[in-house]
Amino acid sequence: MAPLAELSAAAGLALALAFAPAVLAGSAPDGTPAPPAQKGVNIGSGPKAPATDQPVEQLQMSSDLLAFGRKTKDPVALIVAARVMKTLGSTDADRKPEGRAATQAAQKSGQPVSADSVLAEARDLAKGDKIVTLLVDETAGMAPVTSEGQPRTHQDTVQPAGTDVYTVVFTGGQLAEAGVAGDGDSDLDLLVYDDNDHLVCRSAGSSDREYCRWWPRWTGTFRIEVQNLGTAANLYRLATN
Repeated sequence: MAPLAELSAAAGLALALAFAPAVLAGSAPDGTPAPPAQKGVNIGSGPKAPATDQPVEQLQMSSDLLAFGRKTKDPVALIVAARVMKTLGSTDADRKPEGRAATQAAQKSGQPVSADSVLAEARDLAKGDKIVTLLVDETAGMAPVTSEGQPRTHQDTVQPAGTDVYTVVFTGGQLAEAGVAGDGDSDLDLLVYDDNDHLVCRSAGSSDREYCRWWPRWTGTFRIEVQNLGTAANLYRLATN
């Protein structure tokens, strides 16, 4: 089990990242009409200085910690993951994969991953350890964050060898982010195309946690694809900034 000092350092880093100076960024509200496409590839070089406000990347960090904690049965990793989630907050996005009928492809059972559900797992793994239980209680007592710039999240199920497709409008000249975190049952890939069908980002690791970031040259529509390379359905969370 990790020492308390390690938890404090990791949690402190998560808090510092989440409260770093904000940079204008993000997707347009759901339902925003798609702007007309311009010529060329809709991706720019980004600002000279690195972006400091990257909520989806930070949310992906919590997913990595959660996967690590579950694999190693380490409650401290789960607690830090929950602290990151509490610090960032999130907003539910009203989205569903394109072309999917309400009765098509039954959804996989399972509840959305939340800070509270992660803390419940950590409490079980703690097996009554007083210090870890105290940390769980302390994290559970953190006030939820409600502010602009939170990740916009949606949970869905992608079927074996299937692809879920979403269309999202991102603002020109500002950081755009998309991330997917699955339930661990299959390998997922994340691909992003602009409105001229150019591939602007591909994240294709060996897990079901993938992340993309890019700077659109103009405000435009992007196609986000969540591909399931496995033979089992995967209950995933899609997040955009």
